[in-house]
Amino acid sequence: MRKLESAYIFNFTQFTQWPADRMRTGELRVCASARSSMREALAALNGRAVGARVWRFITLAEKRFADCDVLALDDGDSANAEIRDALAADDALLVVAGVGATPPGEPVVALIAQDDHLRFDINNTEALRRKLVLSSKLLRLARRLK
Repeated sequence: MRKLESAYIFNFTQFTQWPADRMRTGELRVCASARSSMREALAALNGRAVGARVWRFITLAEKRFADCDVLALDDGDSANAEIRDALAADDALLVVAGVGATPPGEPVVALIAQDDHLRFDINNTEALRRKLVLSSKLLRLARRLK
């Protein structure tokens, strides 16, 4: 399941626009906690092109969340103080909650296992607060849109 979730996260990045100041580096920095069950699946995507940028997975132990473009959360992350801070901040951060994750704040995208399929809900209000623009194609595919 984690491999499929990572593939979804990769696809979400292809339909997300970050503010120009976040596009300066050639990397799309994808972060997760050091104990995340998605670590290996996210790292396996290293080097893949996402528009003009290159996917680079890093753990939050290596970098602060402010250096991340994407934050992938899983079910063990709700007690992490740094993640609570990331969710409260206004940074241009695509926050994706994996299946079973109960983040202490609003993610932009929440993955849901439903009827043997992976679905997702989008909080576009949260995306706009974070200065992210989600493609209308992605918005149409969401199970629920806020």
